[in-house]
Amino acid sequence: MKVLHTISGLNINAGGPSQSVFHTVKGLRQYGIDASILTFQSKRMISADTFITALPANCTRLSFSLEYKKQVECFDGDIFHAHGLWQYPTHITSVTAHRRNTSVIISPRGMLNPHALNYSKWIKKAFLQLWFNKDLNSVTCMHVTCKQELVHIYNFGLRCPVAIIPNPLVISDVAHIKKTPKKQIGFVGRLHAIKNIETLINAFNHAKTGEYELVIIGDGKADYVQYLKNISKKNIKFTGFIEGITKDNIMSDLSYLVLPSHSENFGMVVPEALIKGVPVIASKGTPWEELNTHHCGWWVDNDVDTLAETIETAISTPESTRFEMGKNGQKLVMENYSVKVVANKMIQLYNWVINGGVKPDFIYV
Repeated sequence: MKVLHTISGLNINAGGPSQSVFHTVKGLRQYGIDASILTFQSKRMISADTFITALPANCTRLSFSLEYKKQVECFDGDIFHAHGLWQYPTHITSVTAHRRNTSVIISPRGMLNPHALNYSKWIKKAFLQLWFNKDLNSVTCMHVTCKQELVHIYNFGLRCPVAIIPNPLVISDVAHIKKTPKKQIGFVGRLHAIKNIETLINAFNHAKTGEYELVIIGDGKADYVQYLKNISKKNIKFTGFIEGITKDNIMSDLSYLVLPSHSENFGMVVPEALIKGVPVIASKGTPWEELNTHHCGWWVDNDVDTLAETIETAISTPESTRFEMGKNGQKLVMENYSVKVVANKMIQLYNWVINGGVKPDFIYV
């Protein structure tokens, strides 16, 4: 089986989509699938693997590129798999697939979520009229990472098959859970308004936190970062952007991680924390109800009062309970979010798209 994945960029700092596409394709190749990636060059590419073709960067809004078009049209295989929306790579992938009567899968990567659609709303409406309505309505199958994103697909009006396959997490080993972590609660990610960090800071300001410290790990636009610093009243530290082993070590030392976002189609930082044995507080704007059902954290509303109350509950949780929650989180990730599990589900999806037959239970028609 031969599959081409197309995406606009694979920058190491770009977060979820870049990481998940790279690790999914790498996992597919480990299981004998001839999977490759076509993308644009960025300053800090996630990898220089030979299965990645990176073309000169195109910085226009639509990222139109004749060279990208030529590369897509040269692909001779079984499935096109496009990631993201609103840019040329997905459009030309869709057009080429339809012209050849080849199967095409689109992973919108959260770009059909209501909050995402409100950004540059009029430009997106124009793009839909010109190109993307046709692309989306003639897709073979959509791929999403959670049930919440499936609902957004249906609310948008699409009625194609939809496969729910989460983003994969590379698990080298299962971390030893620290019985005496630092008295720190952490946020890890891009500092952007959609992450709702100001509500987390205000909640921490109002909560009875004792010796606990809130650590904000990440970076964003200077004016927004300064605003967050200005509203921080007590024991709150900003580290700036951190990656690699340094980030892993800081996360492993946390007592709890908080993701208070207005909207997330996955939230890669959640399984990253869980595999380290760190319980997570996540908002209902994220798809992490499993934190409640698997007793490895809290899935709650993201208003100031609720977050403050949940932070106080976490802080007062007995150490033995926190340790057990950490073990539950590790089990959840191992059983559902490893590269092996995700790659095997993706192979089932590809086989079903090409050959039909019995529909896997994670595909909704």
